[in-house]
Amino acid sequence: MQILLINDNSAQLNWGSQASPPSLISILTGAMPDSTIRAVPYAWLKYPYRKMRARLGRRLIREIKWHGIGRILYQYSKTASYFPEVADDFDYWADEWLAGRGGPQGKEYLTLAETADIVVYNGENSIYRNTTEGCHGIFLLWLTKTRLGKPSCIVNFTAHLNDVRPIMSGMAKLVFPALDLVAVREPRSLLNLRSLGIKNGEVFPDVVFSQRPGNFSRRRVDEWRLRNGLNDQKYFCLSGSGLPASVPRGAWDGEVTALVRDLKASGLQAVLVAKDPKCQFLAEVAKRTRSLFFGPEHEFYDLWPLFEGASFLVTGHYHYVIFGAMVGCPFIPLSVNNHKMQGVCEHLGWDRTVPFDITMLRGCRGEFVDEARRLRDNRANLSAYLLERSSVLQGEAKQLGVRVSESIRRAKGCCTTVTVTS
Repeated sequence: MQILLINDNSAQLNWGSQASPPSLISILTGAMPDSTIRAVPYAWLKYPYRKMRARLGRRLIREIKWHGIGRILYQYSKTASYFPEVADDFDYWADEWLAGRGGPQGKEYLTLAETADIVVYNGENSIYRNTTEGCHGIFLLWLTKTRLGKPSCIVNFTAHLNDVRPIMSGMAKLVFPALDLVAVREPRSLLNLRSLGIKNGEVFPDVVFSQRPGNFSRRRVDEWRLRNGLNDQKYFCLSGSGLPASVPRGAWDGEVTALVRDLKASGLQAVLVAKDPKCQFLAEVAKRTRSLFFGPEHEFYDLWPLFEGASFLVTGHYHYVIFGAMVGCPFIPLSVNNHKMQGVCEHLGWDRTVPFDITMLRGCRGEFVDEARRLRDNRANLSAYLLERSSVLQGEAKQLGVRVSESIRRAKGCCTTVTVTS
């Protein structure tokens, strides 16, 4: 039995993205232990092809890496798109692909899809705005389901489609009702789909909840803590967000630096956590506040032992909340550019679901310090609650694999099991 997994985003510079595909694969193979999984990477979904304008060179260019030649090639070429830009053009491009005019990606994808028993799209980090990769992925699902007749599912995604530029929302309204499974990862996303008239959505917690932190080595973090004196010192963790923040610039410290100083005034050390390129400013904040920097050289599984020992976590990253909750670390949410932070807070039953605005910290630093004090003073009770809630969500996340296998059985009319190949 063959599973085609679309959007393996483990190569992204983001700990949550790196943790998601192996978690999803583990869920699928746990429910279908005899399956083979082939994956389409995230970069494939948004790969920019260009076609030479001159008749002499009408072939596609995959990459332009040479500075001098690259500028010339770019000037004398144009973008070559083989995907629809709007839902109304799905039929046109499906006809083109099936007629062999879908470009190199069309031929490649059809070869993979035709040998697959089911196509599963990992919607993590792509289905809550009008992203190129998200729109392309939705088209691939529609093509696979309606033209190839294959069972097709979209799973593990945040739906935030009703107050963005309405392009992807039209695609979702066309495609999602036809799919065998539409699995969002928070109740708020289910409400979002229903507001668009999509009624076949189901909720399963984010796939990372299915992991067991104890299965991963903590040696590297223990050594890091020992080197940095954290074995005998209490600390909190703070990260950034996908939104811009007031960061250090020359003599200007910025509001993030001021917030870290306020939080450290209670006697805690600060560990500033950053994997994403946009969050690397925290290295400078760490220098200015005499804090520690936990940077991109670490792996996603290093977050569990780090957060486990923290008094609390301040973050605008969705998966950092999940990593923290799984080891009982209370958290203060920061704003992001969609509702997924509020969604995960609601799914965890957290008492604060409205994030602090990372773009305007100046007016709320006092409230921020009060919230941090509350978490610190009640850490034992809050930790016990998060551990219990995460255990429940772990079991629910694993049920996603069972639900996918049911989709195959209903479509094929037989019992199927699915071995994982790299």
